[in-house]
Parts: sequence; C-alpha cells; structure tokens
Amino acid sequence: MKNAFAVIIALLALGTLYVILNDNTSLFAKESQSGERIELTKEINHINLNMESSDTEVIPTDQNEVKVEMKGKGTLTLMEKGDTIEVAVKHKWYEWVGFNRKSNVTIYIPRKYDQSMEVKIGSGNFLFSGESETDRINLDRLTLKMGSGNITLENLETNVFEHDGSSGDLTVKALSTKEGSVNISSGDVELFNYEGPLEGDVSSGELTVEMTALRGNLNFDVSSGGVNLNLPDDASFKLIGKASSGDISCNLPLMNQKVDDGDLSGVAGSGQYTIDVSVSSGNVDIY
Repeated sequence: MKNAFAVIIALLALGTLYVILNDNTSLFAKESQSGERIELTKEINHINLNMESSDTEVIPTDQNEVKVEMKGKGTLTLMEKGDTIEVAVKHKWYEWVGFNRKSNVTIYIPRKYDQSMEVKIGSGNFLFSGESETDRINLDRLTLKMGSGNITLENLETNVFEHDGSSGDLTVKALSTKEGSVNISSGDVELFNYEGPLEGDVSSGELTVEMTALRGNLNFDVSSGGVNLNLPDDASFKLIGKASSGDISCNLPLMNQKVDDGDLSGVAGSGQYTIDVSVSSGNVDIY
C-alpha cells in the first residue's frame, strides 16, 4: 500500500512539473485574452505563432496592432515579450478527449509588418495570404515548423523562407525569396509560381516546385520520396545529377548531356544557374 501511495505522489509531482514547464506566462510578459490586442511598436521584430491544434487564418489589416480571436476549446495566450509578440493556443489534457477538440483562430496583423514570423502547428489548418500577386506581404524571414496538418500560403515575398515538416501538407502559391529551404521527412510540399534559390532535403514524401522563372541555384538531396521540378522552357542552368539508387530524368534539352549509371549532367542555355541533385533513393523529374 505504501509503495502504491508513493507512486501516486510521484505521478502528481511529475504532472505539476510538466504544467509549470509548459506555462508560457512570465513576470516580464504582458498577456491578453481572446479579442484583445497588442500594439505593434518599432521594437517588435518577431511574431511567433504556436498553434497546437487549431484552424488558423492570418489576416493582414491596416491597423497597427496584433489582434486574436478564438472560438472553441483551448487556452489562448497573446503576449508581448521583449522584441517578440507571441500567440499560442494550447489544450489541457482533458480537452483532447472526444472529437470536438479543435479551435478556430483568427489572427490580425499589420499589413506593414515586414520583420520575421515563425509558425508552428501541431495539426489543423493554417492560411496566410497577401492581397494579390502584385500586392504581396513582405517579410524578412518566414519560418514554418510543422508536425502535421495543412498550411496554405499565398502572395508572399521574403528574404528568407524556411520550412521544416515532419508530416502534413504545405501548399504555397506565388512566393519570391532570396533564400529558400525545404526539409521534408514526410508529407507533401507544393510550391507554385516560386522565384528564388532553393535547398530541398527530402527523406520521404513529395516535393513539387513550379517556376515561372529560374532565378537562383537549386540543390536537392533525396534519400527517399520524390522531387518534381517544373521549369520554364527558356531556363538556363547547369545540371549535376548523382544517383546511387533511384532515378533522375530531365525532359528539357541538354547540351553535352552525360548519362552514367544513373548519373545525369548537362547544360541548358548559357548554364547561368546550377541545379545540383543527389539521389540515394526515390526520383527527381525535371521538365
């Protein structure tokens, strides 16, 4: 009986410690509730969105504030901490019981905000869109960290774009960046009307990239899964493809083409940019 009582006390202590460690509040943070807002000042350089299990839409506005509205289960935290505004939705353990466990969240951000944004989602859907292809949202850095779920982005321009996905689907329509990277351990990523350099690391899943213009070097490392690269007919590049297993194909005409035991190399146009492909398993199709 004493041993059982000791085990119960230990479990309660661990549970209390877990709650404390996962509490986002701070003596130095200003917290708000759903429907309230935080003014965007010149000192704010980061907006971090941590959406545990929510259907979330980010809407740019002409207001100089970050405002959040939530419906459904979960605990919403809107907080200013130093140079960062943090938005987080978390769920207590008992809120995961049953089927109706998601929350619907709308986040309003200033249209003029042009610093960094980090998005973390555990599951659910996330939507963030600029007005149009000619009127895009401009950010210095956009970082996505995805456990599962679905992310849709439209009409964005960044200096740095980073995506790290363990599962789920990412769809991007009209993105221009000076530095891009996609890390996929599972799931599907689709980049349409993408402009800029790109580093792609695919250990599983599928990466599809459609470019209206080739304006940067491309590097793909595929250990499993596949890469589909859709280039304009006048794309100018030097292809260096190495395949220890799997397949590399290019439907665009290549000068000085060499095929050697799965490896593929050649030059299209003036060879202005480099497309470097390494495949240990899976396939890369260029067309």
